[in-house]
Amino acid sequence: MLRLPNLLIVFLTQYVPYWFALRPALLKAGGIPLLTEHTFCLIAGATLLTTLAGYILNDYYDRHIDAMNKPETAVWGRVLPPSFALILYTVLVGGAHWLAFLIDQALRPHDHWPMWVFPGISFLLFLYAWVFKCTALIGNMLVSVLCALVPVVMLLPEQRAIWLTSFVQPDTIQQAVALVWLYALFAFLTNLLREQIKDLEDFQGDAACGCNTLAVLKGPRFAKKPAGMTGLLLSLFIGLLLIFWHQTGAPQWQVVAGALLLFLPSLFTTFILYRAEGKPDYSRASFLIKVVMFAGLFLLLRSWPEDILGAAQNYFAKF
Repeated sequence: MLRLPNLLIVFLTQYVPYWFALRPALLKAGGIPLLTEHTFCLIAGATLLTTLAGYILNDYYDRHIDAMNKPETAVWGRVLPPSFALILYTVLVGGAHWLAFLIDQALRPHDHWPMWVFPGISFLLFLYAWVFKCTALIGNMLVSVLCALVPVVMLLPEQRAIWLTSFVQPDTIQQAVALVWLYALFAFLTNLLREQIKDLEDFQGDAACGCNTLAVLKGPRFAKKPAGMTGLLLSLFIGLLLIFWHQTGAPQWQVVAGALLLFLPSLFTTFILYRAEGKPDYSRASFLIKVVMFAGLFLLLRSWPEDILGAAQNYFAKF
């Protein structure tokens, strides 16, 4: 019900690019980051509560579908009453909006972005669960865009600091901001592929409950084609990224790790999709794309702080 691995990925998607890329770049350029550990935790908390509320509402509307697709893991209607899902959803959304208010009071941005960003995302997640999930591609695109916004949100509180330091060290700041957007693009592509695979994986339950995904409307054989194209696009994107790393002097271990943990799993996922004949094949493809999503959180960084690298080298030196 809680999807803790997914929530961990959401948290790291904000934590890693901010604390290891954007914030160090601002400090290097002589800027003063606005966020503290406390205010960052408020933003991360609001993001996680909003995400979890979306999961629970989605499970509530999908309870009949989940009872057919995955009866052993379904929660609502089997372990807990469905009405409790709406109560829990209301509490979580209220908590997220309260944190948004605290963020607004702590940062006092001129555009009051916390007061419309988090409620807006909550509303879009509601529309996804209520209407767009059972549509061809629209729901997949919507949830993928929302996933891409997770790292981009961290640019909002540092707008002024980014603008001021861009006059001092423009290259450093541009690279850091570009890396945040790289995380966003990576999140969009990987989540879009994951959603397309999930529609194929849940085809039988969706069809039985009248959920008109692309796999239901056109059949799994047709729906595999756009999913495979997304897999090819993701593989091409990662391949170009590896070439860029190699040409710009990235550490050799990063290029090798990127090939093994990002490029090859993406390529294998695409191959599996084209050859898939049933749910077990889609489950394998889903697992591989999750490996890509998790590994990319760390491999997309061009550099790590020296103290972390030193600690890692000392740790592996013991063996």
